[in-house]
Amino acid sequence: MANNPSTDKKRFGVRTLLYLVYAAPVLIVLGLCGYLGYSRLAQKPPPVRKVSAKPFATVKINDLTAGLFAQGDALQASGNDVFIEFRDAQGKLVDAGEVSFELDLHMPDMVMHSLGKVLRTSTPGQYRTTVEPQMAGEWTAKITISGPQRQAEASLPVKVK
Repeated sequence: MANNPSTDKKRFGVRTLLYLVYAAPVLIVLGLCGYLGYSRLAQKPPPVRKVSAKPFATVKINDLTAGLFAQGDALQASGNDVFIEFRDAQGKLVDAGEVSFELDLHMPDMVMHSLGKVLRTSTPGQYRTTVEPQMAGEWTAKITISGPQRQAEASLPVKVK
């Protein structure tokens, strides 16, 4: 029995077609995974916000001085990262315990509030919060500390641009 060349071509064509049918989805999935992996590696990290070296506001709370640091000499109406430092009379950082930070804007017939959850940083005496006043003006900031050694609060004027 002789091999028929036309049947060999048909078998070769069917086998090739089957390989392509089975291999195409695998190649598409591998390509998609490679693209997503590469695009994740190529992403830029989040922007680093430079915090001012000197506080834009300070206030005495009992025997401590609280310094407020942000990206400039005032808060912005949009989101702000605010760093709060507590220092003693010798200028050393002091852990103040639990801290809360609140902004109030008093207007005729209305009061606006902006609260931020204050979190401890890895350095004792330094805290971080995010506030979003949403409106420029002369706000009043209230810092409250509560811990085993201290219970106090202080208010200070804060300019929001």
